[in-house]
Amino acid sequence: MKKQSRLKIIAASAVLLAGMMFLVVAMTRSTSMRHFTPALLVAAGDEAHDQRVQVDGLIAAGSSQWDAANFELTFAVRDRETESTVNVIYKDRLKPDNFTDGGSVFVEGKYDATQNLVVATKLMTKCASKYEGAESAVSTDETSYISE
Repeated sequence: MKKQSRLKIIAASAVLLAGMMFLVVAMTRSTSMRHFTPALLVAAGDEAHDQRVQVDGLIAAGSSQWDAANFELTFAVRDRETESTVNVIYKDRLKPDNFTDGGSVFVEGKYDATQNLVVATKLMTKCASKYEGAESAVSTDETSYISE
């Protein structure tokens, strides 16, 4: 009798462990995404097609169009070192305040290699000049404090 109950416990534990491992693998696959520069994404092409990707670069000059009525922002992300670009469409969300041509941008979304297009679900921008002044002011204050 004890042997049968032990076997049942071991079998139930094995099933639970296998189920948990399956869930971990499934969630890791669905939430993981590869990071690319525009040049690397264009080169990866078919391999990255229909996959979730992260792309960072600069907003190509003259490429952005904002349709306020439909909350749709389209633009191109340019590689920092080459002239490669990837087109981006960002729908149903507001345009970030500091979104400007030539600015640094980070995009997450699904890549369509046939159109060289990322349908973005997340868009982050940063304005380097905005933070450079604050850093230099802090370092100046620290320098004067140390020398006193």
